Amino acid sequence: MPIEKEAKSAEEAIEEICKELGKTREELEFEVIEEKSRGIFGLMGGNKRVKVRAILKESQEDYGKDQEKRQKKDQKTQEEVEERSDDEVLQYAKTALERIVVDITASAQIEGRVEGGTIYLNIKGDGSGLLIGRHGQTLDAIQYIVGRIVGKQLGERRMVVVDTERYRERRRENLAQLARRMGEKAKATGRAVSLQPMTASERRIVHLALKHDRAIETRSEGEGGQKSIRIIPRSKGS
Repeated sequence: MPIEKEAKSAEEAIEEICKELGKTREELEFEVIEEKSRGIFGLMGGNKRVKVRAILKESQEDYGKDQEKRQKKDQKTQEEVEERSDDEVLQYAKTALERIVVDITASAQIEGRVEGGTIYLNIKGDGSGLLIGRHGQTLDAIQYIVGRIVGKQLGERRMVVVDTERYRERRRENLAQLARRMGEKAKATGRAVSLQPMTASERRIVHLALKHDRAIETRSEGEGGQKSIRIIPRSKGS
């Protein structure tokens, strides 16, 4: 009969199991079956806990049969997870976002929809400046956390987009305008123009805005998540 113990580490759980059963480590088979954090949604803060399962080696054959049954049960559970409706996933994502922003702006209201498998969440209310942050960095961080929460808790690999006061739409329009303006400058001067460092999604907007202009080309330069885009005029005939 398997026995399970939860502790701060696998080593501590193994010692407790051996002590309780009065057995040595050599007489038992061990398996780490769960690692978790007790922070918010299992992601933010909290103390890590590890659960270990043990079984006598002579009982391994019977345990193998039980384990096969558990795997079939887990597979069935996974299939049920995949069948969750968009409404269920959206509601969980909205709840996760509410938990995050409540301390930033108590008056926030969350609206959402699912299109093409992507979850779109919009925050309405005062305090949009605090939620956006410099160049949208706070909003990007919130979006990342909500995406992780949905993926971790529901097993749903969904893209999550979090916005407030049409910031992302306005940012997209401004970047496209900037790209076209700097593209014209590069062509007029015959010199390359470098833009400020941007995130991958922002660089994509710039690349797409200038994609069909054959007189210039765009390149991402630098390392890490924040790279710069260089707009380079093409020589005539190239």
